[in-house]
Amino acid sequence: MPAPSPMPRSTPPDPPAEPQIVAQVHVDSRQTTPEIIVHELTSNPPYTRDYLLKTSLEDQIRLLLSQAFAVALSSFFLSFVLLWAIFMHLIHTVPLLIRPKKLPKYDWDTYDWGSERISRDMAYYAQSTGFDITDEVVETKDGFLLRVHHVTNPKAKDDPSGKGHYPILILHGLFQSSGSFVTSEERSLAFWLASQGYDVFLGNTRCVFDMGHKTLPRGDPRTWDWTIRELAMYDFPALVDYVCQTTGHEKIAYIGHSQGTSAAFLSLSKGMNPELGKKLSCFIALAPAVYAGPLTRGFPFGILRRLNWTVWSYAFGVLDFIPIMKWAFDWVPSAAFGWIAYIMFSYLFNWTDSNWLKRRKGKMFRFTPMPVSSASIFWWCGKGGFADRRCIMDGEDHSPWYDERFPPLSIYYGGRDYLVLTEPLLERLEKIEKDVRVTRVERIELAEHCDFYWAADAVEWCFGSFVEDIERSRAEQASSRISSSSSSSDTLSSTN
Repeated sequence: MPAPSPMPRSTPPDPPAEPQIVAQVHVDSRQTTPEIIVHELTSNPPYTRDYLLKTSLEDQIRLLLSQAFAVALSSFFLSFVLLWAIFMHLIHTVPLLIRPKKLPKYDWDTYDWGSERISRDMAYYAQSTGFDITDEVVETKDGFLLRVHHVTNPKAKDDPSGKGHYPILILHGLFQSSGSFVTSEERSLAFWLASQGYDVFLGNTRCVFDMGHKTLPRGDPRTWDWTIRELAMYDFPALVDYVCQTTGHEKIAYIGHSQGTSAAFLSLSKGMNPELGKKLSCFIALAPAVYAGPLTRGFPFGILRRLNWTVWSYAFGVLDFIPIMKWAFDWVPSAAFGWIAYIMFSYLFNWTDSNWLKRRKGKMFRFTPMPVSSASIFWWCGKGGFADRRCIMDGEDHSPWYDERFPPLSIYYGGRDYLVLTEPLLERLEKIEKDVRVTRVERIELAEHCDFYWAADAVEWCFGSFVEDIERSRAEQASSRISSSSSSSDTLSSTN
């Protein structure tokens, strides 16, 4: 992607020790080869490593003014969309005020959580349900620092094998974070899995929870010069490797939601990092974001996908996408922020709270939205991006994307999810991806995009199935080791 204005060419950060891809992958319109990835940045941001010394004052002022203009314009755009979203929300809410619906009651919802405060502190939610969360840091090969939240159960008994309990890595979707998996009390996905005896790691992508780069400041455009491609090349492998190394397990279970599935599907492709599949005992894909749904053709996506990068960079800048969202996250009171965020995202993504426990809504949206790069949202929504091309890779490519190294795959999708389409993915898996073993496909008719962990009935809908998928893959893994050991013993006996 070209820079928004002609500026001195930047000095790229130190290349990783070894390239992570070996062939071209059609992730976007930019060329993707090992040489390009290792030695050149994706959008050639204007600053050099010592930009205060090497960049002229004129260039600094030009960038400052362009960013100020982008902040003002994007804030106006967000305000317009928010006001329209509030208006539409009121239209739908007024009839409910006249004839209110009776809220469902659940037998398990017996504890009085009314005194629980809405917080941005992950540890607060863990401790209130009897679990512990530790903050850990993972460094990617391109120098980004990622926040990992490690959930532990103090009541869990030690594993006699000495390796600890079986590890699960969970990765969030776009604009979200690991906080999405801890706001449903003891029925939160993270805590529920920990209560079943698993060692749960909640991953986060770059720049979430104010994490940055090892050497670059957050104000440097290179800190924000990334898209889903970098998440697939660097973040996802770094998280998987970290969990394997920390726990001592050769394989781990992986659960991804939305963008978390996109990063995995890209990373495990033959053109990027298929060897990583050998470290996953199973891949549980929730609302897989591989093909775009009909919602991406409506407002405002229909307008955004007409913007090329030059126009986009002037409108939204080259740093984080609509910075006012981060300021609101930091300074707006929690209850008000949660209410505003829900109205905004329910309008944009057609989410409703029909399947949620209403008292949890403020907590859910205290961790949404999280900072995302402008370049990344352009990849999803801009001209030539996901909403425009309708697929995360080349949808017209009828050759297999994956080989036999792809882990056993389970897919869960909702009948009321209009943001992504799962049927084209299922068709491709059946007709083209012969090496991918699909162990489960489960369509939950009432489920929307985030209901696999936010729905009040999520435990009954799918959590038990997650455990079945994980344990089935573990049993197959153990059986494979026994067979391999027996074959080795037979070979040794025959030679003797």
